[in-house]
Amino acid sequence: MRDTSWPGVATAVAVLWILATVAWLGIAGPIWHASNHAGADAWIGFAGNALGAAVALLAAIVAGFAAYRTILPMQRQLSELVRQNNFAHYERLRQRFADLTDMKILIENVIAHLEAMDLSLSLSGLGSYDARSVAFERLDGSVSVLNMSKRSVWGDENAQSLTTYFVDNSLRATTVARCALAGSARPFSNDEWMVAKKVAAQGGVALYGRIKLESDILSSEIAALEPLILNRHPFPQLWKGDYPGPEKLAEMYAGKRDGA
Repeated sequence: MRDTSWPGVATAVAVLWILATVAWLGIAGPIWHASNHAGADAWIGFAGNALGAAVALLAAIVAGFAAYRTILPMQRQLSELVRQNNFAHYERLRQRFADLTDMKILIENVIAHLEAMDLSLSLSGLGSYDARSVAFERLDGSVSVLNMSKRSVWGDENAQSLTTYFVDNSLRATTVARCALAGSARPFSNDEWMVAKKVAAQGGVALYGRIKLESDILSSEIAALEPLILNRHPFPQLWKGDYPGPEKLAEMYAGKRDGA
């Protein structure tokens, strides 16, 4: 397919102009001059040298143009490869962020059910055992889901050790809480429960903080990659850090900035 774009036409015109100039100055001009003056051999020899130089120049121009036509598809392929790599990296970051968010939800559920179980232990009366049983079922269910999450290993050594610490102590707290149910063969110890609950909750808070740190980093990387993936300019950032509140946000979107 012929290149009819403006750069291609301009290049062809420039090449023709150079060849015409070289042909006149180096070949036709000297020959014409030699035909009207004595000592024509010198001018003809000069014309021969100029013709050789013109042929070499033409070969160089043709080779350069061919190289240019070869580089263009390679540049397009390289750009497409970079775009595909960015997209694959973008998807990996989003998947990692989703996995970390799932883990944060598990931590929140376990800690909430630990508190609910602790509250049920302080109840008394006819319905206390039923409430305690319901609280334990929820705690046991959330800890079981948390324990299954160990199948997916993630993070560095610190993150893995924090995960193991939280899961193991949550299981231990659940075992202690089971003794508070009706019909338990093992007597319930409130002191043992308080220690187990505290250790498990502290492990959850530590792991939650570690996940929050990595989630913030992933969020920044996703924000940087998304304009490249979607082929658009980044959105203007009206604020950084915590949510400024609905009233302040309304002023920002109305065009009022700090100091305006």
